[in-house]
Amino acid sequence: MPYLPVYYHHLGHGGQIIGLLGAVKPFTTFLVAPLWGLIADQTQKPFVILNITFLVSLVGQLLVGVRHEALYITFMVFLTAVFNAPVKSLIDSMVMEHIPEQSSYGRLRLWGQMGFGVASSCVGILLSKSKHVPWPDTNDFSLSTENTLARLPSFLQKLVQFTDKWWRSMTGYKLLFLTYAALSAPTWFCIQAFRQMDEKSKRVAKKSRKRDETTKVGEGLLLLLQNADALLFFSLVLVVGISSGVIENFAYVRMREVGGTGKQMGLSRLVSSLAGAPMFWFSGPLTETLGADRVIVLSLLSYVTRFLIYAFMRNPYHGLPAEALRGVTFAAFWSTATIYAHRVSPPGLHATMLMFLNAIYGGLGQSVGAIIGGKMQHRFGTVKTFLYSAGVDLVFVCGVVAYLNIRQDSSFKNPKPIVARKRGKQS
Repeated sequence: MPYLPVYYHHLGHGGQIIGLLGAVKPFTTFLVAPLWGLIADQTQKPFVILNITFLVSLVGQLLVGVRHEALYITFMVFLTAVFNAPVKSLIDSMVMEHIPEQSSYGRLRLWGQMGFGVASSCVGILLSKSKHVPWPDTNDFSLSTENTLARLPSFLQKLVQFTDKWWRSMTGYKLLFLTYAALSAPTWFCIQAFRQMDEKSKRVAKKSRKRDETTKVGEGLLLLLQNADALLFFSLVLVVGISSGVIENFAYVRMREVGGTGKQMGLSRLVSSLAGAPMFWFSGPLTETLGADRVIVLSLLSYVTRFLIYAFMRNPYHGLPAEALRGVTFAAFWSTATIYAHRVSPPGLHATMLMFLNAIYGGLGQSVGAIIGGKMQHRFGTVKTFLYSAGVDLVFVCGVVAYLNIRQDSSFKNPKPIVARKRGKQS
């Protein structure tokens, strides 16, 4: 997934197209993720939704690599995003329901970080090593199999010819799509194993669950809009998402500008994941100590630093400190945001709230960031795009810090579920 912007660049698409393609998935996620969360909360069948959306989004992602036209890629990315939107949040929601202490979420999430780093680094090496290797040689193939093919049924002849033509095209970036499919297989089996474990524990949880404690969706969103801390939290998440949209779509484009190859990109992702794993482990205590607001402000400061590193890099290896910072920042940010969103969720709306979190960060934020970054990169170039982004983030951080210093009380260190006040009682 990290190499898609580079793949688009390889196809000859410019900054505006790359930004648009980078915005399609997150913006679609923003639109449909809360709806998927609502369906999951209301039907109480999250695994049915997870299985369907996982398979359909897998097929859609593979079809992205079939054709090169921007319009076709845009449509397939949109279709993939519609069904991929609930996958991560559904898994997060179900995990949070199973762990005894929510602060230990990061200790489970770090394995996803490690898997992402190992896989993406190996894929980067594959990308840099892949060459056009015919199978078998074209002349040998035609001479040795001409008579054999003639004796086969017509549909088998077409199948062999199609397979040969398809294999010859499976080089470079297209090999990454096949790797994506291969890595999805063990993921599918893990989901089924998790489903069996969930069904066993659900029998006990079902007995103690009270339906009358479930908050209606409209009421829950209204409560959210009336809570100052929750609004500040999601505003910060939005800005982090915008910064992520800019940097994730053009960091590797910038690395390519200074001579980077798939090898350096894969190494960068590995460094990022290795740096993030320890932070996931300690993210729970960090959140308890600092509070969600301060952790997210520190995340924004790290984006300022990363923008500056990428802007001034002259060698692909100069970006490694920024990648290490990326791992540390994302681990602290995502673990903190997930725990906070789950804790403040109105009763019965845990999946919906986590979908809303993903919609704000990975949906609206990253789509806006991708579009803005694409336009800026097209007009000013990658270096100035990163410099301007660093300046905007720094100004925003200063404003938030000033506001937090004025506020004397908040729920960020000890978040509670947002519930309606009972009638007849005053706060």
